[in-house]
Amino acid sequence: MPANTSPIYSITGDVQSVAQNNSGLVVGPTANTALDGSGTNYKLFTAGANGSYIQKIRFRPVGSPAATVCRIFISSSTTTSTTNTWLYDEITLPAITLSQTAASSVFELPLNFALNATYLLYVTFGTSTGSAGTGYSVVCIAGDY
Repeated sequence: MPANTSPIYSITGDVQSVAQNNSGLVVGPTANTALDGSGTNYKLFTAGANGSYIQKIRFRPVGSPAATVCRIFISSSTTTSTTNTWLYDEITLPAITLSQTAASSVFELPLNFALNATYLLYVTFGTSTGSAGTGYSVVCIAGDY
């Protein structure tokens, strides 16, 4: 017998960013090649008290970042480790040249899943995107239950 036969919907929108959770940080200048949840990871999103529905993550270049891969981790703790943090997905981000006459490309990673209450999403980049202040603004679009 199914436990839940009625769909639930988020009650309020919840938009969070790496900059909001890490004092204005632009992700990218520091590389982390670990695939097991260890190393330097940047908190992107914390699920609400009743859980959250994660719709997508948007990546907007800041400056002229070098090509890299962004890795998305799910964690059950604010202290990431190999026992409580899991690689969920990756997205390839190309090198971008800043222009003052054309809009920079924005990249989106659709997720569309429910995240357990108080679980977190972290991001990290596989290679450095360049000098300090060059990288990506990373924003999570979600809704809390």
